[in-house]
Amino acid sequence: MKWRCSVVLMIAILCAKGVTQVEPDVNSVLDHRIAKFDLTDATVIDGFSKLSMQLIPGLHLGIEEILRAVSPDVPTPSVKFSLNLQNATVREILDSLCERDNRYQWAVDGATINVFPQDSLHDATFFLNKNISLLELNGVPSPEEALTPLARILPGEQLGYAGVGGDSSYAQPWTTKFGDVTVRQFLNRTSEHMGPLGGWILHGSKDQRFFFFFNFGFH
Repeated sequence: MKWRCSVVLMIAILCAKGVTQVEPDVNSVLDHRIAKFDLTDATVIDGFSKLSMQLIPGLHLGIEEILRAVSPDVPTPSVKFSLNLQNATVREILDSLCERDNRYQWAVDGATINVFPQDSLHDATFFLNKNISLLELNGVPSPEEALTPLARILPGEQLGYAGVGGDSSYAQPWTTKFGDVTVRQFLNRTSEHMGPLGGWILHGSKDQRFFFFFNFGFH
């Protein structure tokens, strides 16, 4: 699957590096109404892609695709559907997408809306659910670089990322500490720090998975 960032000039100017923006509360993001949201013969990931490009400041998405069983390009069975929503809130759109493909559900963590397979959130062995007791970031320039210190405390876990265009770098190198958070929460915080539309996707197979970070929507 190929991904690329959709960079919009107006938002790029609004979110120019070095300019501090106050983000809306996540509940106001969920209550934001979209005049028209249509999908035709699409997958749930297509739906989240369309949602990510609505340019709603404060809309952070953390998306976990259903991982393929093996690394060769054996496609995961997909659910196709059409959708026509008028004046729907972000919350209603999320509910509708997860109803059309009920293998997925969504929840809120901090400023991020996480979307994940139904069985992943409660699987204690899944690496995104593992707890981080302490992790320090020292001058990391981007969320991709934050994966390196994360990998050091998760021996045996394969953590890759796809650098496929678009600028996911931070306004300034970031130094901070994390304690008593899950890997998923760590990813949420590192992508939120990119800006008001920062998000991430987990894609691939169970033995060859990778992350893609986006700052202005994906498709």
